Amino acid sequence: MATSILKPITVSPYSRRDRHIVSDLLFRNYNVHTHLDWQETDKWLETQQGVTRLAWQHGRLMGILATAAPLDNTTWIRIAALADNADAARTFNALWDSVVVELLGSNVQQVAVLLIRDWLIPFVQPRGFAPAEEVVTLRRADLPAPPEEMPANLTIHPTRDGDIPIIARVDQAAFAPPWQLSDVDVREAVRAAAYCTVAVSNERIVGYQASTMYFDGGHLARLAVLPDVQGTGVGSALVNDLLRRFARRGITAVTVNTQLSNTRSQHLYERYGFQRNGYDLPVWMLNL
Repeated sequence: MATSILKPITVSPYSRRDRHIVSDLLFRNYNVHTHLDWQETDKWLETQQGVTRLAWQHGRLMGILATAAPLDNTTWIRIAALADNADAARTFNALWDSVVVELLGSNVQQVAVLLIRDWLIPFVQPRGFAPAEEVVTLRRADLPAPPEEMPANLTIHPTRDGDIPIIARVDQAAFAPPWQLSDVDVREAVRAAAYCTVAVSNERIVGYQASTMYFDGGHLARLAVLPDVQGTGVGSALVNDLLRRFARRGITAVTVNTQLSNTRSQHLYERYGFQRNGYDLPVWMLNL
């Protein structure tokens, strides 16, 4: 390791020609963090407008650090990885120093990271990241479909292509940073969803949900309602309609994530039989 420490670390922006070596780094090494939601790594790297930096020693890739495109002056660390034989702290610091310069130049004021695994803590904590929130998981299983509920003057229908810019605005109005989805993220969520529906009131889209299916269950991946109609039954109607759609496919096990601080959404899900299952993940944040 002493010899490795003497070798200079250089940092460069990601380019398309690096995609295969980046894929190899992410596949073969232990210290890997990917929080990409609905996209594969290659596609995410090609479509995002955030900051992605690679660390090299003597022509060998030692690490990668990538942040999402900023939204409301906030971003997420989406990819972080260090080679098993890297001088880990020095490599991460070189990557972070390069990334943070770009973030400050883009007026980013807050950076968040979902700590799926603990290996990142010794690297982000010295940089000022601290626990700020938890993402909790709730599960509903082996329950019958609920009786239909639909507030007056509200209809629900599958999302159409022309709805996507509108539901992106709904999402960004419904959530505060860093929980909003970008327009690209919304489009990918709709593309990947087994069910994506919108709630319409007086010819206006006021809410939407996007859900995925796996081999024996479903996952409510996103639920957003415009602030001016929250508390009027729109979110409940979307959840009710989704559970009934899942039930018609024979799916009775459904999960959903939300923030620990979002007690309103937890109460909504609990009313439909969802219960916390203990699979919680911390979110750490840094104010630049």
